[in-house]
Amino acid sequence: MNQALNNWKNTLEALPSLPVSVLRDGKTALVIVDMINGFLTEGPFASPRSASVLPAVEKLLCFAKENAIPAAAFADCHKPDSIEFQAFPPHCLAGTSESEIAPSLCEIGGFTRIEKNSTNGFLTEGFQEFLAANPDCERFVVCGVCTDICVMQFALALKCYANQQNRPLEVIVPVNAVETYDAPAHNADLMQTMALQMLANAGITLVREAEYDD
Repeated sequence: MNQALNNWKNTLEALPSLPVSVLRDGKTALVIVDMINGFLTEGPFASPRSASVLPAVEKLLCFAKENAIPAAAFADCHKPDSIEFQAFPPHCLAGTSESEIAPSLCEIGGFTRIEKNSTNGFLTEGFQEFLAANPDCERFVVCGVCTDICVMQFALALKCYANQQNRPLEVIVPVNAVETYDAPAHNADLMQTMALQMLANAGITLVREAEYDD
């Protein structure tokens, strides 16, 4: 088992970068998953690990805005009686700063905010509207947190939907722009590694990072 994990880590380290020039064809969308205060700076799931990918996400959003690439940003947003709290501690309550998207991303702007009440943003009405509004997109770049929960569930659902519709659609995850948190029953290194392998096994394209022109 340890050898298999080490082999996969070596594979991740050898991933190619993604030249951003290929994203300028008018067929790309950006999806930012849960880059909100409740997972970055405050609340039970806040983690310096998750916050560490904010610069990479900022660069992706800046590039998207500068190149008229449609972008959506999910924001976990729950009511006090959310069923999800049967599995997770209460977090990101509606109307609190935890449910707000990171200030630096708000300052950049250029995205559609989509609130979600579950770990899978694909199921939201807001994302279905975003998907319908961008029928020509053949490539979705997905970034954010947490890799093994909300990012993975969304990316897998999007890929499965495209397959079911027989729609050519590439889902790309830059590894330097996704992260997860550490907790006593949640080893971040293990969960990050396993989640990325599951994504790759499902036909999702992993890249080391986005490679910019400048």
